[in-house]
Amino acid sequence: MNFSYKEKTLIASIITTVIFFGSYLYIGFKNLNSWPTQFGELLALVVLFIVFEIIIKSVLKLGSKSSIEDERDKLIEITSYKYSYWALSATIWFVIFQLLFNTPFSKSFNTPQGLFYSLLLFVILAELISYIAQLYHSLKGK
Repeated sequence: MNFSYKEKTLIASIITTVIFFGSYLYIGFKNLNSWPTQFGELLALVVLFIVFEIIIKSVLKLGSKSSIEDERDKLIEITSYKYSYWALSATIWFVIFQLLFNTPFSKSFNTPQGLFYSLLLFVILAELISYIAQLYHSLKGK
């Protein structure tokens, strides 16, 4: 299948997001009680992620024709952000109800690290939903 520049960058963003933040969250949840969360580590990860994304997009831009975004691309992006917003809202409400009703899931939310990693997981999932929705609608339109 012949992908456009936009589709290639979305695929690259999905893969890098899963690799970078997936490994960070895996280590965080695995060592929830024994590994102190440090803001510097997350900041370094985000900066490294941004640099890696810039490098990947630059390499992909060299190998493809220039693509101009049209109204369809903007509409796809807006639609994907709507899905992302609903997913993030639903997961935030999930956390609120878990804390409020003290359910079995709330044990991981009782510590500051557990709440931090859970909320970060939900933000990353919302971003992935946005990327996947953009890719889906972009491929569906062909």
